[in-house]
Amino acid sequence: MTRPASCGLGRAKPDRPEYLGVKRLTLILAVVAALAGASGAPAGGIADEPCPNTRGEHTNTCPPGTVGAPYSIRFVESDGSGCGPGRQTFHFDSGLLPPGLTLAPDGSLNGIARQAGSFQFYVEMREPQDDPSNCVGKRTQKQFTLKIRKQPWIISTPAIPRESEVGMPFRLTLRARGGSGLFVWELVAGKLPVGLGLRDDGSIVGTPRIAGTYRFVARARDTEARSLSWPVVLVVAPRLVVRTKQLPAAKVGRFYSAGLTAAGGVAPTVWKLRRGRLPHGIRLAPALGRFTGTPREAGTYLVAVEVTDGLKAKSTGTFAIVIKDAVTVGHARAAGGVDIRAASVPQLHGHVR
Repeated sequence: MTRPASCGLGRAKPDRPEYLGVKRLTLILAVVAALAGASGAPAGGIADEPCPNTRGEHTNTCPPGTVGAPYSIRFVESDGSGCGPGRQTFHFDSGLLPPGLTLAPDGSLNGIARQAGSFQFYVEMREPQDDPSNCVGKRTQKQFTLKIRKQPWIISTPAIPRESEVGMPFRLTLRARGGSGLFVWELVAGKLPVGLGLRDDGSIVGTPRIAGTYRFVARARDTEARSLSWPVVLVVAPRLVVRTKQLPAAKVGRFYSAGLTAAGGVAPTVWKLRRGRLPHGIRLAPALGRFTGTPREAGTYLVAVEVTDGLKAKSTGTFAIVIKDAVTVGHARAAGGVDIRAASVPQLHGHVR
């Protein structure tokens, strides 16, 4: 007997591939629909402010802090938590909080960080369990990352401001490091020497015009309003000048020593013969600025001497070095037994150079 055709169409074999594919597709569509419905419903939990998940990572990034500076943020519940604002409590769950910061039940993370680094930790939000009509009493955890940076610092070049001098160019470079964005510099205390100015890049440059000791404070502020100050003490010396006006005379054959003096300037000073010729037997000590020696020839010698200080400032003095003949004394006896003392008169003969 032939089986009616209708009997073959009334039942489908479960092991046929086309029927298994239909079932799987139906299940996938159901899961997608459920997820879509869940995403449209209020999710609850900890809000993404003030620590958003900007990069789509498995952690939310909090505003950075600075070692030694006060830090304060507050975690809050997200919209749709179901319990109302301020009813949840927040607790440290796991990981590592920056040393110096503590998490309060109201969600406040406060303190002064003591250590630089990147810290990851979990915060748990707990809903009330005594109000089942409004809250289900669930607990939600979220991971956060908080970076604590070193305090910005200033580098001075040179490290210790050198002494400056009236009329000589001066430069002190201050550089701020470790901050965010650009630094803005300003003078917050004291005053700069007349002729110097503080530039936008932290350089103090110019040519001082008045001698004295100046104390001032420069401050740098970055784009996050973090600021740091640098106190400076700057000494401006008077301009270098040769103070000696004239030299004592010398005598042929006798040891001679005469010193030159200078006022103002910055040590060390070095002396040298600029023009003219020294008498034979006389030398100039560069470090001491002193003429020494035993002259061998009488005469008058014009010389120009230059002194240079530590900042390369120069000053010149012109002097006449007079070398006299030695005085010779003799005795003669006149008639009648009277002694006659005769002395030779010095004869000045020399060269003017």
